[in-house]
Amino acid sequence: MSIHQRIHIALDQCEGHGQCAAVAPRLYELDDDGFALRADFEVAPELVDEADSGRTACPMSAIRWRED
Repeated sequence: MSIHQRIHIALDQCEGHGQCAAVAPRLYELDDDGFALRADFEVAPELVDEADSGRTACPMSAIRWRED
């Protein structure tokens, strides 16, 4: 059984700062107001570092790792 790493964004905590997409635009999709479009998505192994950079850039700490 393999572990899939996923990013979870607490949409109720996202304030639209857009820092996640600024550092990792391939992973974090935002609407026109800067809010995250996807609350949960799988991260390919080669993009884990990029996803983590986006996670740590969030000033609201709304982005977390989730393992399935």
